[in-house]
Amino acid sequence: LDVAGSDPLDAARDAPRLPALNRAGDTTGLDRIARSWTDRVPSRVHDAVTAGAALRDLGFVLASLERHGVDYRSVPGAEETLLRLGALTDEVPRDSVYTYALRNPENAARSFTELPEEALFIREVRTAGTALRPAVDALLEALAVPVDDPALAELLDEATRGFSVFAQSLLSVKRNITPETFSGELRPYFPPMTVGGQVLYAPGGAQMTPLLVDIVLIRPEPGDPQEEWYEQYLRENVPYLPAAYRAAGERARRHRPLLPRLVDEAVRHSPGHGTVARTLTGLRALMRELLRFRLPHLRLAKANMNIRPDGSLGSGGYTTDSLDHLAELTLARGRLLSGAPTGDTTRR
Repeated sequence: LDVAGSDPLDAARDAPRLPALNRAGDTTGLDRIARSWTDRVPSRVHDAVTAGAALRDLGFVLASLERHGVDYRSVPGAEETLLRLGALTDEVPRDSVYTYALRNPENAARSFTELPEEALFIREVRTAGTALRPAVDALLEALAVPVDDPALAELLDEATRGFSVFAQSLLSVKRNITPETFSGELRPYFPPMTVGGQVLYAPGGAQMTPLLVDIVLIRPEPGDPQEEWYEQYLRENVPYLPAAYRAAGERARRHRPLLPRLVDEAVRHSPGHGTVARTLTGLRALMRELLRFRLPHLRLAKANMNIRPDGSLGSGGYTTDSLDHLAELTLARGRLLSGAPTGDTTRR
């Protein structure tokens, strides 16, 4: 919220011009704004909040230039400025899903286009990301709570409520934004960019908070056939998380993943143990919401890829193979849970 309300570059004045400049392909006008905003950074940005806002705003104009075939590094000082902003925020030195949506001011939103679909996309991604914050906090707390503790069911219920909102937001995107609109009108504004010699990918689903939910809840354990792939997937995507989320992911990895741990503990209790049964009921409800997000997301991504040229990548730099892996992992964890004991949930 602090970053969303910050405007150290006075970008709100010129940001409304970006959609018209993009529609016209006016790279001269975009370059002029990019130079103006870049020049303001040294005297106006000195902390993580203002740096986050500057990274957001420069992200919109520099990605716009890239979309129209202009290397953003043609803007004097742009690359060095991105590196400085990344150091101040302790985040990747370019725009991300967090700068694009969650830190985008609601009343003076930045956007690439004037399409109502983009406004809806930003709004739903913001809603989804906001809903997952308390869900992630609840799951992190649950990591150290035994299966027969009554508090655990409440934590799982809170996580489920948050993930339900997240899944609903994705369904709204699926219903209201056609693959033709997303792939043809919006996707070109999410190009990879090279910063400091490293290729950094644009805002994408792989950067979003479900990455942290998966780490806490269902990540593969040692010896799992998916382990090697998943560890590589984390190495590629965890760096795009905000610093606090990266730290939370590291804390989570010191614990056993929540779902297999709870299933194993449940087996050691009486199947009719009321508190354990309620915990497992809550865990099943959470997994239903996770699948309610993951499977439509997979179908949506494939629908977009089907209308793109062969070999195309998503904005996060992936084909849909990664989503296939995540769906397989989630379904496998669901099967593990389906074999867990059940009991009378009315007993306490």
